[in-house]
Amino acid sequence: TWGRKFEEVATNWHLTMEAEEEPPAGRRLLSPAELLAARMRDHKIPQRSLGQKDFIPDGAEEQESKLRQCRKEHWQLLEEERVVRLGSLVKAEWKPQEGIVELKSPAGKFWHTMGFTQHGNQCLLPEEALYLLECGSLQLFYKDLPLSVQEAYEELLSPKSVSLLKYQHCSNTL
Repeated sequence: TWGRKFEEVATNWHLTMEAEEEPPAGRRLLSPAELLAARMRDHKIPQRSLGQKDFIPDGAEEQESKLRQCRKEHWQLLEEERVVRLGSLVKAEWKPQEGIVELKSPAGKFWHTMGFTQHGNQCLLPEEALYLLECGSLQLFYKDLPLSVQEAYEELLSPKSVSLLKYQHCSNTL
């Protein structure tokens, strides 16, 4: 019964998608099966019982094996596709001339603890915007196009706005 209902929903979704125009640039709508698979994925971050001393080079094969395993887990986390409801994202626009990110859609109470108000608009510093983009809370646009996390790093990090080192420091304190 559940499988039949799922097939019915998937068929209706497919017919609806055929009737609608293509999604905006930078967005890919997922099928019901893809959404379900993303929701069922294990999102646990690997637990580590290792500290900094475990990674001081000592030339041991055991240590080399631990390092390889940590790097493998790290890359697996980075490669995992992130799925976020579009309705839960706050839209914002990067304004490089001003060195700020201006929020374009309404944001909840949480957002009053971030950023500042300029000319009646709620704004973020570049480092705040990058952090929120990485957390999956923000959809950032530049010249009316959505930016990926990689593109946002390239656009927002510069000697004029914020350095990578400063961003790393800020993201660890947020």
